[in-house]
Formats: sequence, C-alpha cells, structure tokens
Amino acid sequence: MRTVFSKSPSPARTTPPPSPPRQTFSESLMDEDIEVAQSIITKWDSSDSSSYRKIDYLFSQENRHEVKQYLNSIKQLQRAMQYFVSENPMAEKLVRAQNLMQTAMKRLQKEFYQILKSNRDHLDPESVSSHSSSRASPSRSSVSDFEDESEYESRHENEAISEMERASTAAMADLRTIADCMISAGYTNECIKIYKIIRKSIIDEALYHLGVERLTLSQLQKMDWEVLEIKIKSWLNAVKVAVKTLFYGERILCDQVFSASSLRESCFSEISRDGALALFGFPENVAKCKKTPEKMGGFRTQPEEGECTGVAIAIRLQGSVAAIYYSFIE
Repeated sequence: MRTVFSKSPSPARTTPPPSPPRQTFSESLMDEDIEVAQSIITKWDSSDSSSYRKIDYLFSQENRHEVKQYLNSIKQLQRAMQYFVSENPMAEKLVRAQNLMQTAMKRLQKEFYQILKSNRDHLDPESVSSHSSSRASPSRSSVSDFEDESEYESRHENEAISEMERASTAAMADLRTIADCMISAGYTNECIKIYKIIRKSIIDEALYHLGVERLTLSQLQKMDWEVLEIKIKSWLNAVKVAVKTLFYGERILCDQVFSASSLRESCFSEISRDGALALFGFPENVAKCKKTPEKMGGFRTQPEEGECTGVAIAIRLQGSVAAIYYSFIE
C-alpha cells in the first residue's frame, strides 16, 4: 500500500531522434538539377501512355528551344550522377538519376532513328558527296534570246539545291548532336547500332540498284562468255558510282555524324564491308575462271606468257579501285 511518503516513479528517459544530416550546398544543387531534369525528361517520355507527346518528335523545327533544354537537362543529370558516385554511391538519388538518364537515352535513340529514316533523300550518299560541287553556279546559256529564261531557271535551280543542302546540313547537325550526347553519357553501342542498321541497308540497296550481284565462282564458271561480258560491263559502271559516290558519300556522312569520336573509321568500315566484298569479289572470282574465252569484245586482254586469261581480265577490271576504297578507311 502506497503511503504519502513513498517515491513516485521517475519518468523514463527517452533518447531524442537523431537529427537528419544537413545537406551541403553542393548536394542541394545536385538535388535541384535532378528535379529540373526530371520535369523536362518526363515531359518527352513516350513510354508514358498519358503523355500527349507520345507521337511527337523532339528534334523538329518548332521545338529547337526545347531541344536545348533537353540536352542541358542531360548534362545536369551527368553532373549530379558524378557527384553522388564520388560522395555517396549508395544514395537513392543516384538510382533516380540513373533511371532518368535511361529514359532520356531511349528518347534520343528514337530521335536518332527518326532523323535517319525521315531524311533518307537528304542524306543519300549522292547528295552528301555532291554538296561542294553543287555550290557552283550553273553555266548560263550562250544564246541571248534565252538569257532571261536561263537566269530564271538557274535561280530556281540554285534555290532548290540550297534548300536540299540546308535540310541535309540540319539533319547531319542533329545526328551529330545526338551522337555526341549519347556517347558522352556512355551509350555509344546503342547509338552506333542504330546508325549501322539504317546506313548499311542504304548501301546494300544502292548496290542492288547498280546491278551488283554476289556471284560465286561456280556461277561464273557456268556462264557463257557473252553473258559474262555483260556482267563485266555492268560491274565497270557500278564500281565507278560505288567508289566515287556511294562509299565516298557514306564516309563523309560518317565523319560528320561522329566527328567527335574515334569510332567513325570503324563504323564506316562495318557498314560498307559487305558491300565492298560483294563489289570487289567479282573480279577476284573472274580471275579464278579456268576457261578461256575465244572472244571478249572490248575486254579482250593480252596476258603475258603463261598467265591465266581470267587473271589478266581481273587485273584490267580492278585497276586502282580497291586502293581508292581502302584509302577511305585508313
């Protein structure tokens, strides 16, 4: 029984909760960068079914200001990620920034693909390789009666060329911007993969239209020489266009898009390798033909004593073409 003199129990001592660590000024800045980046990147997240941007493209003429904001937000994310990796690798904010970066890169992949596909006409090798020559003014008519008409046609021709060049230059600039951004963010493989798929298909299609065939030695052996002569003429026409226009234009485009990367040589080599092997494999197979033609028309050769006629034909066909091609990838 408790008396008036008994002691009341002393209250239990409670430990105050630890105060959250105070953010440094640098961390506050990184948090702010992530918040800003998230608002911009999620705005263009096409995986969000509720987004009205689902079918729009960022790199369009009317969105140039937003393109700049988007690219700046990626730079801010990179800066924040580098900070948290060095200061607190286990931070949830680092995971959040990485997820945002993946979303941004997926968007840039789609933009890269779209630009390559929608600008096929402006980025075809012939257009790219003829930029410098197309700047020259067309010669005027020497007939005075048609002088005014010639000036009118020349002016409109120049306007059409200039418009095509502007579209081509703009597309290459956007591709280069995206490539630089993806490569700097560590997404080189994703960028290169898209480029190779699109551009290799264009080279293969162009060679097909030029009449380049993958003919085996067995197929050539079974041909009549009249048929082979037609194949040789077709090859001679195709190889001039392929080397001077197709491969040359592709090399220029590759150099432009990946100007800030050492990958441009290997990228060009990979997208053109199969086409080059098909093109230059033809004279090599001709050289292996064992039958001697009685008549080669304009392609009749005078081989040295003991030399196979097929070898002489191949030498005549190849010339310095292979050397020109391989000079592109050195």
